[in-house]
Amino acid sequence: MLIEELFNSRNITAIADLPSGLENLVQNLSPLSLITVESLINQHTLYPFYAPFLPPKRARQIETSMKANYGGNIHTRTGIMASAISTPQYFRFCSGCLQDDLNNYGETYWHRLHQTPGVLFCPTHKISLQDSKILFQGLNKHKYHAANHENCSAEAKDLIYSVENADKLITLAQDISQLLDKTYPSRTLDWFTRRYQTLLIEKGYANAIGRVRQKRLIDDFVEFYGEDFLKTIDSMVIYEDESNWLSQITQKHRKVFHPIRHLLVIGFLTKSVDTFFQNNKQYRPFGRSPWLCLNAAADHYLQPVITDLKVSHCLENKKPLGTFSCSCGMIYSRSGEDRTEEDKLRIGRVIAYGQVWEDKLKELVEVKKLGLRATARELRVDPNTIKRYVSLLDLTPSWTKDNQSKPKKVQKEVKNLPDLEKLTKEKKDRWLTLQQENPELSKTELRKLAPDIYVWLYRRDLAWLNENSPKLKKPKSSVDRVDWSLRDTGILAQAQNAVNELLRENKPVRITIGKVGTTLGCKALLEKHLDKLPQTKAYLESVTETVEEFQIRRIEWAIRELDRRGEEIKDWKILRLAGLRDDLTPRVRKYLEKQSKAGKF
Repeated sequence: MLIEELFNSRNITAIADLPSGLENLVQNLSPLSLITVESLINQHTLYPFYAPFLPPKRARQIETSMKANYGGNIHTRTGIMASAISTPQYFRFCSGCLQDDLNNYGETYWHRLHQTPGVLFCPTHKISLQDSKILFQGLNKHKYHAANHENCSAEAKDLIYSVENADKLITLAQDISQLLDKTYPSRTLDWFTRRYQTLLIEKGYANAIGRVRQKRLIDDFVEFYGEDFLKTIDSMVIYEDESNWLSQITQKHRKVFHPIRHLLVIGFLTKSVDTFFQNNKQYRPFGRSPWLCLNAAADHYLQPVITDLKVSHCLENKKPLGTFSCSCGMIYSRSGEDRTEEDKLRIGRVIAYGQVWEDKLKELVEVKKLGLRATARELRVDPNTIKRYVSLLDLTPSWTKDNQSKPKKVQKEVKNLPDLEKLTKEKKDRWLTLQQENPELSKTELRKLAPDIYVWLYRRDLAWLNENSPKLKKPKSSVDRVDWSLRDTGILAQAQNAVNELLRENKPVRITIGKVGTTLGCKALLEKHLDKLPQTKAYLESVTETVEEFQIRRIEWAIRELDRRGEEIKDWKILRLAGLRDDLTPRVRKYLEKQSKAGKF
């Protein structure tokens, strides 16, 4: 009756971390109450712990579910169900906070921070937390328990953590406390991909294009935290395991990761949680657009007009390699970051000088008749470069003595050489004729028929060549196009219902894409075209279980079942009821031993 009076429903479940029905609760409070739904969610639940690491749309869905009366899909959407991070088995308390509460208020209460996964120490009193007598997920799902002396009996405990690990656990608790208090906005999966990529490149754990040096990263990460600490918070990393969580979280994000895992990576790569979220810079080894054009023949020489930059990885010196392409036709590259203003004027290699530069060279050589070194100084290049391009463009320089250096036969050929513009016009006419004779051929196929014509026009008038070549033909689809966005929305709702039904099965059923597809009758669609259903794909990736995760859930179910029957909790009983063999992985074995020692789930 009390639950119905507060929530307008008797079906509300007593959930500690992410409760629902909060809108009705606020409406049923005193008219003078200043409590709002938003203040309840942000100040008294674990929503701020999960929300910053969830896509904005999913975070809004969780918030909406918490306000409404139905909260059955909240934990699934956060990824808690599929996570290897264990939730508290009992409500936890700090003996120091317990005494402070009694002195300040005359009573004690459950501290939100102490119930957060990963918090094993009180950051205020620097002491380890203790388990109360109240189960975090109670057997009576409608019963609420207040913190008091009977269920929070403080006992003297031996320090089970080393001083070094205790300090790390306190630091982690401080980070989580900051996460809860500041309520950072939600970010997209792509945002985390870019942010981690930038930090990894800056720290030397990834190359310029974001390829992560996994072996080095994992070795340093494990050394930084220590194996004992990582095992304590269920986050050990093994390089030989290709699907380890650290490798996945530092690559392109295709699913949501537990906040504890994010905080570990953030603590390893940055100074604080605040620094990580407030600094949104991306890795730009060559600064921001636009960049300088270094073509001395162009009117915009040394002006920031280049907007086309491609960054790659230089295999020779392992540094970022930037390729700059200007509208004047010049393409140049250089490796290494631009740290000074002088670096921005540096050219590593010229890939193409372009038509503007070649026209200027022709003017200096054949019209103004400058000498070799004067021409090189004018164009800011080496004299050998001038010689090479004079030869390629068939120019007649003034610095060579034609009568003495060339045989008479060659002199005659040069004397009778047609004008360059006239020759270019002939090449253009032949290119157009070639298209008329072969109307069905593409630009690439025509190039194979007349490579000499194509190369000539490509070097001297690329714009004309592009305008007077066959256009790329897009194939016409003969079937009606599928509205994948509409289909995605419909299948997402069906998939959510299917997952909820599978989770409500009396005996655990492993959540896989194939199983969900079989339940919906569209297994082939999900297996072959899931990339076209981004919302459904993101949801399924957040709820599907690995073999280890499913085994852990079967163990949880078996313990609850044995407890319900009133039977003694033993390893062999759990394994038999869960249908598991004794050859468990180290992670599942550790979890079984931990739960078995606790006596009940």
